[in-house]
Amino acid sequence: MTDKPREGGYADRVQLVYAKTLDYVAHSVIVVMAAGYFLYLTGMLPLSVPIETIAGNWHLSAANMQAKLNLPCGWGCFTSPAGILHGDIMSYISVIFLSLATLICLVSALLVFFSEKKHLYSVITILQVLVLLVAASGIMSGGR
Repeated sequence: MTDKPREGGYADRVQLVYAKTLDYVAHSVIVVMAAGYFLYLTGMLPLSVPIETIAGNWHLSAANMQAKLNLPCGWGCFTSPAGILHGDIMSYISVIFLSLATLICLVSALLVFFSEKKHLYSVITILQVLVLLVAASGIMSGGR
């Protein structure tokens, strides 16, 4: 390593696009999470499970509580549009949006790789996106 300062910038175009996308997504996530938490906290939207019910079944494992209260599993809370309009589900959606930040940034980097005709990096990025999508889908959940 040398102590000489570099000529020009420290980042290439992909890094700059990734960073700019991450900045936008991070600020958007903060707004969405605050809104979801506000809706949950104020009770402006009804809760899918009342707090008293959760407190009364706190001694149960998550799987037993889910079975006892007939709660949807995994992505099941998104099966009906009416199910989404609950304060706790809106808060949950904001957490999902947070977890999608990496995926959104990778897709923006992929677009730059395509435009610069960097085929190997494009393939690697597509594989990363596919792995994240398979992991998020729960296809390979191991029977749990």
